[in-house]
Order: sequence, then structure tokens, then C-alpha cells
Amino acid sequence: MRAGGRKAPPTPLEGGQGGRPSSPRILSLDCALARTSAAFGDVSAEAPGGHGQAAAIAVLAARVLAGATPDAVAATIGPGSFTGVRAALALARGIALGASVPLVAVTTGEALAAAAPDGDVLAAIDSRRGHVFLMRYRVAGGLPHAAAAPVAWRAGDPRPGAGHIVGDAAALLDPHAPPTLPHAREVARIAAARLAGLLPAIEPAPLYIDPPAVRPPPTLRPAPA
Repeated sequence: MRAGGRKAPPTPLEGGQGGRPSSPRILSLDCALARTSAAFGDVSAEAPGGHGQAAAIAVLAARVLAGATPDAVAATIGPGSFTGVRAALALARGIALGASVPLVAVTTGEALAAAAPDGDVLAAIDSRRGHVFLMRYRVAGGLPHAAAAPVAWRAGDPRPGAGHIVGDAAALLDPHAPPTLPHAREVARIAAARLAGLLPAIEPAPLYIDPPAVRPPPTLRPAPA
């Protein structure tokens, strides 16, 4: 999956005492891997991933919002499930537009790394195409800072450097590393840091590391004279 893309300026929220940014109430959504989750304030809800994720994330979002209007909406943009990433992002975009609030993008790797201890963290995400997406971070104060560009790793490639391994493919790199999944709670925490300018903003669009699986047709040769 593509790393980065155009960068948008962070959007701090005003309204705190003394002109300081207040703590935003963020609706956060995640459908990237084998769990579907939504969070808003102290309330969160989750369901299994896979088939039915697109319908499930809408139900979970309505459940945690309970009629409230968020100050911002955040969603994981991948790497991960083709359908899940797009479902969460489309729903997040629609809610943000309807409420006229910022839409904040969070990568799957960031959401995974945010739940790890401070230090070097390697997020390993199963591509479901025979290889693993690796995203390396330096976590400080609970916030993941990208330490390298994402790469696709295959069995037989040199083993990646040391670090705490997280993600649904963690055991493929270290048999003692339990698999982990992202959760909307971590998505909200990263989004709040992004809104406050503590992390750089990223484009709210699906994140691709692999090249597209579908190639454009070859150029048609002119018909014989």
C-alpha cells in the first residue's frame, strides 16, 4: 500500500479555556483487520470483522454516538481489508461532512503501534496476498512516529531489525509474538494528537503499499492499413 500521499495541515479545535484547544470529542472507526470497532468518548463497541463489516460499522457508529454530534471523525485508512477500509472511510467522510467537522486519517500501523510500549515497534500486517506489510515506528509517550517507509516482506527476505512486534501477522516474524488487532480507541487517541499538531496530518484516502492488482490494458496497436 502507498505510504503518505498529499499532506493536509492539522486542524486544531478551538474552544478551551484561555484560548487553548479543547479536548475534541472524536468518533473513531476501524474496519481494517479482523475486528470492527467504533469509539466515542468513553464509549466503544465492537463486532467481528470479515463479511458484513460495512453494515456492522454503521450500526456501531450509531450506537456509540447515541445521537450526539462529534467534534471530529477519524478512521483507519489501511493497510488492511479492501472492503473494510473503504466502508469505514466512506462512513467517516459522510458523518464529517454532515456535521461540518474535520475528518482525520490514521494508518493501521499507527493504531497497532499506539497500543505497544514506548520504544521501537514493528507493525506486521497480513496482506492476504502471500506477504506481510511492515510499518516501523518509534513510540514515545504513547504516540507512534514513523521511523521508515512501509515495505512488503516475504518469507525468505532478510529478517527485519529488532523491536516490539504487533499486528495480525506478528507470529510470522516471531512465533512468540501474539497477534494483535487495532481498535477504535487507539484511532481516537492518535487522531486527537494529529488534530493538536503532535503528529503530521495525512490524506484521508485508502493507503496502498502494493501496486494495484489490476493493470491498465496495453496500448492498442493501430489497425493494419
